[in-house]
Amino acid sequence: MNTFIVSSARMLVLAFLAITLQGCLGTEESGVVTSPADSSGGVIQPAQVDLGEQEIELSNTNGRVEISKNPLRIRFFNSSDELILEQVSGEGGALEPGLAIDEPLGSDYVPRRLLNAPFSYMVGAEVAPQLRATPWVGNYLTQALLGIQYHGTEVLEATQTATGVELTIATNDPTGRVIEVEVKPSDNNSFEVRMSVNPAQGVVMVADSFVLRDEESFYGFGGRHNAVNQRGNLLTNFIQAQNIGAGPLGVVANTASGQGEGYMFPSGPDAAYYISTAFASTGGYGFMLDSTRPSRYDLGASSPENWQVNVSGSEMTYLVAPGTEKKALQSLSGLQGRHRVPLQADLGPTLSRAVRVLSAQADDASSYEAKIWDDLAQIDAFKLPVKGYVFEGWEILPRETSKTVIKALHDRNIRAYLYIRNYVGIDVANTERLETFTEALQEGYVVNDAAGLPYLFGTPFGGLGAAIDFTNPEAIAWWEGRIREMLEELGADGFMQDFGEHIALDMHFFDGSTGETMHNHYPTVFHQTTRKIIDDIERKTGRHIFFWTRAGYSGRQGSSGFESSNFPGDETSDWSRASGIASLTTDMLSRGATGSYGYNTDIGGYFDFHVGAASAELYTRWSFWAALSPVFRVHNSSSNGVRMPWFYGEETLEHWRKAAELHLKAAPLIMRLWQEAQTTGVPPVRGLWVEYPRDERARQEDQQWLLGRDVLVAPVVVQGATTRDVYLPQGCWRHVDTGEQFNGPADITVPAPIDSLPYFFKCGSSPF
Repeated sequence: MNTFIVSSARMLVLAFLAITLQGCLGTEESGVVTSPADSSGGVIQPAQVDLGEQEIELSNTNGRVEISKNPLRIRFFNSSDELILEQVSGEGGALEPGLAIDEPLGSDYVPRRLLNAPFSYMVGAEVAPQLRATPWVGNYLTQALLGIQYHGTEVLEATQTATGVELTIATNDPTGRVIEVEVKPSDNNSFEVRMSVNPAQGVVMVADSFVLRDEESFYGFGGRHNAVNQRGNLLTNFIQAQNIGAGPLGVVANTASGQGEGYMFPSGPDAAYYISTAFASTGGYGFMLDSTRPSRYDLGASSPENWQVNVSGSEMTYLVAPGTEKKALQSLSGLQGRHRVPLQADLGPTLSRAVRVLSAQADDASSYEAKIWDDLAQIDAFKLPVKGYVFEGWEILPRETSKTVIKALHDRNIRAYLYIRNYVGIDVANTERLETFTEALQEGYVVNDAAGLPYLFGTPFGGLGAAIDFTNPEAIAWWEGRIREMLEELGADGFMQDFGEHIALDMHFFDGSTGETMHNHYPTVFHQTTRKIIDDIERKTGRHIFFWTRAGYSGRQGSSGFESSNFPGDETSDWSRASGIASLTTDMLSRGATGSYGYNTDIGGYFDFHVGAASAELYTRWSFWAALSPVFRVHNSSSNGVRMPWFYGEETLEHWRKAAELHLKAAPLIMRLWQEAQTTGVPPVRGLWVEYPRDERARQEDQQWLLGRDVLVAPVVVQGATTRDVYLPQGCWRHVDTGEQFNGPADITVPAPIDSLPYFFKCGSSPF
């Protein structure tokens, strides 16, 4: 890239920092959501503690933790006494400057300066300016930490407790700060490490750093688009909404940002609606940061010898779960929570009738109802194998009309789904009534600002919105009435539960928390609130309710413990690696690794303001992409209008039917794998690395997946392609369409006509 452009970009970033470096974030933690049930079961294994003169050892049947007193160093071992993870031994100087910045507009030109040392921390300032308007409410404009870094040096005192050991650790901080650390066995076969700096005043970040082992790979982290194996990358754990590829501006934006074809505006290639702080390592362990605060992973990006986790504030808790890759997935998904098993009909094929907005052909109640009845007529006429139907605009219809539509769907043995979102708004979305907004504000059901007034923000649909406060018991009771109306009064079978990202740092909640700790935590509270209502309905009626979400976060438990499924946000209706069809596999495999495996893509994409509506080719390839994924659902474009399977003509309709029938054929296998995942934690759809962790090519593969152990799927995501290059791991594989057999490991090329999906069975197996 041109040196002048790079230098100018750096100058702009630094100037921006100088202007905005005026405040710090607080340090209060929000409350922990309690799980309705333990996902993994099992009792925490008690530990034996040996307080030696130079070494402290904590051990149980899962492994052991070894703590060297001076110099300080912690090592983790598995049950076979193999070293799996160790703190770095590096030390910082007397004045070690530190800088960590998420640059404006997702660029990456200013190097981070982070101290890799045991239990380090930064004394300084943290800045996180945000916009109150636009669709990016809650996103960072930038986020920066700047200060001096210190670290732990030696154990001053060690005390055995009923569950583990407590340590007081000296530091190289001239003010005399110490670090209080607790190490103990925890749930899901893990060891828990909790650190806090004392005194905490002025501490803006805490961190821990570990040795990066040769060929170690990292998998998980939620719905990321940038990679499946995150080794070598920087990741920010802060929910970011409406991040999309640059479309026709990509030639300029991708280059100017320094991020290439994976660049997303405005927050960069690692931005995600659905974030997990958990990951599985091929080094023999799972790791989860247990914090809802803004945090970051540096996975060998700044140093090829170390990786680091750091968190805003003065304290941090993380868990290390020794075990093989599959054992790590079991532990991590048990900690975070696993998607509930749906009915087979909930897997689809499903058609979604969105409300057309922001267009000269925008829907009103009359036009929208007419489209619903036409959809049903087309389903009947073409005898389509539809199992579910969503009509998002039910709120603008008379209640009796919605009841009539739901009855008509049930008469066809089609599951009926509606729509709801976490905020009330005055906008053109046509997904709720005007009086809903008025009532919520008048009754105090929404989040406030510092003055106690409703915190109003700009919505993605050009109007005003206010987030519902799910820490307020009265708001929860009101929300329950809305959910019960959909499910009990109208008789719907489920719904899309949309949004949850637009929580700004200066919002104030009923329970006293602010957006500083609630931004990431909010979706979990949101989804748990709904799950409690659904659990009650299911328990009393025997019904099975299916709801899918967009925003999410990890934790004990996280969002995935309450959802049925989730969708990846507003994918763009294009072929892009950033946010189009080529981003789906990385997203699905990354979030599925830690319990969020009910992936639910929008066939055809959704966001098309800048790229135009999906073409027939893209629509067809997307349909086949979804055919061997967990959920098969059409949902595209509120601006250019929904493209139903018959929209493009008879040929495309038959392609869609073929993809839908393939999904139905595989549905019993998907259900069986989903049920098994409730115990094993291994996702139904998994990366090749899960089954072939020692295969370097398998560890890097991000455009193929395995459905169980015996089905390998390699969808076409390149425009105009007529063949597909496929990597086959070890073993014999049969190309299902041609019957040809291949022995792996091998790179092959197979035909990929427009009406096909390249997939393979292990020789000798017939999974479906």
